Amino acid sequence: MRKLINLRHLDIAGTCVKEMLVQMGRLKSLRMLTAFVLGKSTGSGGIGELGQLSHLRGKLSILNLQNVVNTMDVLGANLKDKKDLKEVELAWGCEDANDSMKERLVLGSLQPSVNLVQLTIRFYGGTSFPDWLGDSSFSNIQVMRLTDCNTCLWLPPVGRLPALKELYIERMKSVMSIGVEFYRGNGASLIQPFQSLNKLELKEMPEWEEWLPCLGRGQSLDFPRLEELTLENCPKLRGNLPDHLPCLRKLSVSDCGVLHERAIRTRWIPWSLIVNTESLRQSLEELKIVGCPGLSSLLETESLSSLSKLEIQFFSGRECLRPHFSNCLQRLSLVNCASLLSFPRNGLPTSLTYLKIEKCRRLEFLTHEMMAKLTSLRDLELRESCDSLRSFPLGVFPKLSFLIISGIKNLESLSIGEGADDENLTHLYYLFIYRCPNLVSFPHGGLPTPKLIHFSVWGNENLKLLPDRIHTLTALRFLVMNRLPNVESFAEGGLPPNLQEFRIGAFEKRKLATLHTLEIYGMKSLKSLEGKGLQHLTCLQELQISNCVSLKFLPNEGLPASLSFLSITGCPSLVKRCQKKTGQEWSKIAHIPCIEIDEQSHPLSFGVMERYQCGTVKIGLSKASN
Repeated sequence: MRKLINLRHLDIAGTCVKEMLVQMGRLKSLRMLTAFVLGKSTGSGGIGELGQLSHLRGKLSILNLQNVVNTMDVLGANLKDKKDLKEVELAWGCEDANDSMKERLVLGSLQPSVNLVQLTIRFYGGTSFPDWLGDSSFSNIQVMRLTDCNTCLWLPPVGRLPALKELYIERMKSVMSIGVEFYRGNGASLIQPFQSLNKLELKEMPEWEEWLPCLGRGQSLDFPRLEELTLENCPKLRGNLPDHLPCLRKLSVSDCGVLHERAIRTRWIPWSLIVNTESLRQSLEELKIVGCPGLSSLLETESLSSLSKLEIQFFSGRECLRPHFSNCLQRLSLVNCASLLSFPRNGLPTSLTYLKIEKCRRLEFLTHEMMAKLTSLRDLELRESCDSLRSFPLGVFPKLSFLIISGIKNLESLSIGEGADDENLTHLYYLFIYRCPNLVSFPHGGLPTPKLIHFSVWGNENLKLLPDRIHTLTALRFLVMNRLPNVESFAEGGLPPNLQEFRIGAFEKRKLATLHTLEIYGMKSLKSLEGKGLQHLTCLQELQISNCVSLKFLPNEGLPASLSFLSITGCPSLVKRCQKKTGQEWSKIAHIPCIEIDEQSHPLSFGVMERYQCGTVKIGLSKASN
């Protein structure tokens, strides 16, 4: 490769390259080099070879920096003069550092150009960062990521970077405190810290205990333009939010179990007061709280006039939600709220368009009056919740388009609902009913859902009857039915005329009298086909069997007389037994006018599915049928 002196672009991203070749520096025409990988062997290219590649531009990742032998060689990389590099990633191996001083010297010698826009540092093993990181001369850096720097005790003074917009800090396992060093270092600078920062994420900081404000800065704000703040998995964090976040739009706090709404230090404002500041009432749009029981006052959202999305997870100690929600609230998610028993008496805001309830077993579902008020609700997900729910009333929500009901263990029926209007179901496009073991029936007379596109029912062990008159669902394109052992019949009036995909599996009792096309695929343990399961398919015209590697035997009773096309692919044992005139199974298929047999596997694709869109149906049997 070293002879390719005119090579301009070398992209090795996503490859398994373990080291660079010797004399890579001879490729002086290179403009793009996605990665420079340092190897352990003496025959690999050293980091100093980068110094000769003076025309590099775009993005460069320097990987496996733990393999640097002589720290003096790093200066030869000369990143500082590569003014066209906009993104740089510096990464060590994931193993713990053996020599933190060496790693600091290496990073100190890899100072990039001040034209840099994005910087990522991963698995750095020094106890502190070099002085250049956070120097205000880097006036173009907009995005910075510091991850897995496990031995660092302090964060660098990145508050001095005037153009920094996004900062991501993850898995800094030795950092215990964040304070003045984060904002402006030890200098007496009067520069406003984080003057451009609009997104800050601090994740998986297991030892982080306190977040101190920037001192000696007069009346200036710590984060004057911050719009998104994420704190995740910081189990020891005791402090509070920085005071005054006038532009905060999205706040997410997850798994910070010690964090409490009451102030610990007098300079800091309690969480409960922060969310009631005038600026935040007008700016905050999204609030997420996961596993932080000490922040219950944040759920007083009535004063948050702009709040449109609220997500609460792993919240305990509260039996009822606060009685007032923002009138702008559009999306509400309640997940793993084990102690939650009821909704507010006045219900949920009429502005709600999305509601998700998951793993809230003790929660009483909405009353009929509460449901009737949700005139804007479009998406409803009800999963493993509301154990007291026996019947779910369809047709109450006038604009509902997407409905998932899953794991509701005591649900017995779906009904149109008292006082409901069939017109309320005209917007329903997607309906999924999963793992409701006591569900017995659907509404009598069928589903008045003329626009239903996707209908999926599986894992409902006691379901006996599927919806009547399913053939009238002219908009239905996808139909999935699986693990319904007690269903006795369905589609007796025929199948929907525009159906494109029909998947069925694990039926013990089934009648498919109108079926034209059947495909059996991917059943690796299937050894034989039962004649009783096919003989009632009196209209079957096409049968495809694919990727059933153990299948050897066709039914002793033979295949339906109506069959005009048979395809067998990816079934090596059966293919041998179906050889013309000589195969043991040949006599069972000899009457079929058109036969295609191929030992090679042909993976299922949507292109194959389209072959059967003209008046026929595609059926796939899943592994559950094995």
